[in-house]
Amino acid sequence: MQNFKTDVDKVRTIAWVLAKAGADHVLDAPGEYVWAVPQDSKFESVRSRSHSIFSSGNSIKDTDVIEYIQGLNLSRHLLDPWTVQQFEDQFPSWVMQGTGFKLHNFDQFKYVGFSAGTQESFINFYLFNKNKRFRVFRGDYWWHMDIWTSVNINWAYIEDDDLAPGDICICSYPFALTGDKHENFDWLVDQCNRKNIELLMDFIYLPNSNGAVDIDLSADCIKQILFSFSKTFPVQSAKVAVRMCKTKPNDPMQISNDENICNRLSAGLALDIMKQFPIDYNVKKYYVEQQHWCAKLGLTQTKVVHFGLGTDYTNVGRSESTSWISPFNRQHNRYNLGILFENQNLLKKLQLY
Repeated sequence: MQNFKTDVDKVRTIAWVLAKAGADHVLDAPGEYVWAVPQDSKFESVRSRSHSIFSSGNSIKDTDVIEYIQGLNLSRHLLDPWTVQQFEDQFPSWVMQGTGFKLHNFDQFKYVGFSAGTQESFINFYLFNKNKRFRVFRGDYWWHMDIWTSVNINWAYIEDDDLAPGDICICSYPFALTGDKHENFDWLVDQCNRKNIELLMDFIYLPNSNGAVDIDLSADCIKQILFSFSKTFPVQSAKVAVRMCKTKPNDPMQISNDENICNRLSAGLALDIMKQFPIDYNVKKYYVEQQHWCAKLGLTQTKVVHFGLGTDYTNVGRSESTSWISPFNRQHNRYNLGILFENQNLLKKLQLY
């Protein structure tokens, strides 16, 4: 286990200030989810928000991107029957322009499909593999475990039992908990290939990564890969993601794509963003900011530009049963630095920068 020298007092002070600023509507870059904004500036509301303010995996709310989005005429995409196809056609080349990662044999994934967030792809994956046992490493996206538990799908952590035929795996890369390659990832690919187990790759943080991802996608076990816009650009509620497959799937999501009834507003928004911003936009813009805040707060810099690792500043009296949002959320020592990047002017004004 890593030993962090996190300045917990400084972290708590900044968390409280930002939570209070959210309640008072004075953040430099507003626009959080409803559940992430204090209902009022009363003590209990602000304290609750301050405990979770660094916990999300949300994107950096970059003000230049927000200004660009606000100036778009997205309604024009409703009249264009080719919007979704244009987005799907241009997405692979946009990804390959990135320089901070290596996706060997990426061109084997010929079938590109719009997804209403990665959650739509995940749900279809669950549905078509409902008779298998799902496997993930501890610390991966808590939503999987929440859904599997709520609908009685068979699952187990990879650390808790041997992989066996009849299992099916999901892994984020960079790994959600650490912002880097999971230490047992190569072993996982080898085991999945040996035992004929499919491995779904979730590249949700790929655009914000630098030097974390180097993968040979030709592995037989890797048949589907996922990408998300909502963890890169401030479009969380637009639900924009992409599923790429080696062979054409036949599930509800693909049927909707074939029928051309996907969300043209969301696909058009993503298409416009790709034309304006490179995939590694945030890495180039915020790498120095990541260095600054990790040094100031005593965090370990990760290979995902808006993440740092440190001491869990909310762990007093906390148990898994009271974890933020979900009992499966194990990411309390992973800090999302985006809210610090976004509110540089406010924090400088308050002499907290």
